[in-house]
Amino acid sequence: MNNRSWLPVLALICATALGASSGLYIKELSLSSLALSGFRLGVPFLLILPVVIRKRMLLGPKEHRAKLWAASLLNAIRMFLYILAFKLTTMGNAIVLLYLWPIFALMFRCIGVRTFPRPGQSLILLTAFSGVVVMNLHRDFSLQGKDLPGSLFMILSALILAGTMIIYKSTLVNMSETDTLFYQNSIGALIFLPFLLAEIPSVPPAHLGLGLVYGFLVGVCAFGLFFYALKRMPVFQYSAMTYMEVFFGLLFSLVVLREDMTINLAIGVLLVLSASFLAQQSKAT
Repeated sequence: MNNRSWLPVLALICATALGASSGLYIKELSLSSLALSGFRLGVPFLLILPVVIRKRMLLGPKEHRAKLWAASLLNAIRMFLYILAFKLTTMGNAIVLLYLWPIFALMFRCIGVRTFPRPGQSLILLTAFSGVVVMNLHRDFSLQGKDLPGSLFMILSALILAGTMIIYKSTLVNMSETDTLFYQNSIGALIFLPFLLAEIPSVPPAHLGLGLVYGFLVGVCAFGLFFYALKRMPVFQYSAMTYMEVFFGLLFSLVVLREDMTINLAIGVLLVLSASFLAQQSKAT
């Protein structure tokens, strides 16, 4: 593999590391799910808006316009469900259910091309998902109280994420990552920014600052890198390698939250890293 072909892989690793920090912001910031969605979607929207206006592409290219705005609406729904799920259920439940999305993506891809997943593909995704489950065996996998709706919200969020990634894979063929990032966040920003503005007077300045950091690092940097990798990698390889986000989430929990390393955590990490390595070697589309 030459140096150039390694760039999407490195971009995806960086993106998963940044994306893994989302749960920390969501759990710690004293903002509602609506206001947090405003930060997450509004920051990239406002930063890229002048560029899109200058290029006279506010409505998007005609050949992709319908798909882009449909995906933008779906992403607004997905983001609200994602944040709400983290607030309502444990991080263990949330991360396991979030990473149903690569499995959903493979299903959608196979339906689209009218074929069955290859045995190797299914085995890699099963290995990665098993690693996520094993990593969280010591956590509280409860479906009592708020956990049940929180878990259902994350499953819906994962399903929507899989669908939008398939859409963005098709539009990125002749669109830049920056433009795609703008349309991804547009409708959600317009919906949720008013809620954020309404809450700002009652939120501590430090939390507002962290909200901006969240919107920039995850909304702009992480998803910019996600789209860079998605544009240049096969859907299956991309989907399977995103399980690296779980590894970084575990790393943050050990370093930031001072959680203990357990045998199941170590086994889960090995499963996820093995699956990601095998996916990186895959030439599947």
